[in-house]
Order: sequence, then C-alpha cells, then structure tokens
Amino acid sequence: MPHRVLIVEDRPENMYALERVFRHAGFEIIEATDGHEAIRKSEEGKPDVILMDMRLPGLSGYEAAERIHRKAPLIPIVAITADALTGDRERCLELGCVAYFSKPIRYREVIDAIRDILKRAPGPPGTNTND
Repeated sequence: MPHRVLIVEDRPENMYALERVFRHAGFEIIEATDGHEAIRKSEEGKPDVILMDMRLPGLSGYEAAERIHRKAPLIPIVAITADALTGDRERCLELGCVAYFSKPIRYREVIDAIRDILKRAPGPPGTNTND
C-alpha cells in the first residue's frame, strides 16, 4: 500500500506539479487548497505525512499546522514556503513541523526527505494519527 501524502497548496500550477511528481514517485495523494481543508482532510484521509504550504489564504499554513499537530502529533508535517524570511524555519519547527523547504522546490530533495521521515514514523500507512 503506498504512503499517503496530504499536499496543501493554494496555487493550482504548484498543486499540479507536486501531485504529478509525488504520484510518479509512488505516493497516494490527498489534496487541500487551504488551511481549513487541510485540517479536515488530515482527519478524514489519515495521511502518513503532510506537505504544507505555509502561505495560504484565510487560515494560514502556520495556523493549520499548529492545529493539526495538536490533534495528531504523530503525523509528520513538512513545511514549504515561497517567502523564506528570517525566522520562518524556526517558527515552523516550533509549530511541530519536522522539516522545512523553501520554493522553488527541489522535488528529489523533498521526496527523499519525506521517504526518510516515513521510515522513522511509527506504524503502517494510515496509522500515524492519535486515533
């Protein structure tokens, strides 16, 4: 069974590219386009890992990551952002993210990092939650 990745990205062109690359790498994809949808799909879809854009309209990726981490601390969250400002990495890690990447994304690097994270994550696919 392939690992499930919840990709949270508000820009359609970025979502398309991420979805294609991750599907080609053998992952099952769940998509969300905003923070509220990310929270809901993290509960419903039981992803093994979340790839979270931090700059989302409405409920930001920072807020969504914090809420998801409080409810399901075993789901690893990988932060991505185009606006890599001083302190963003630290802020993401403080919120519970396990890794941080700035855009433009180096897909191979992110996929390798996620595979490494999943090797260390407890439980089989779909069980990295606090059910």
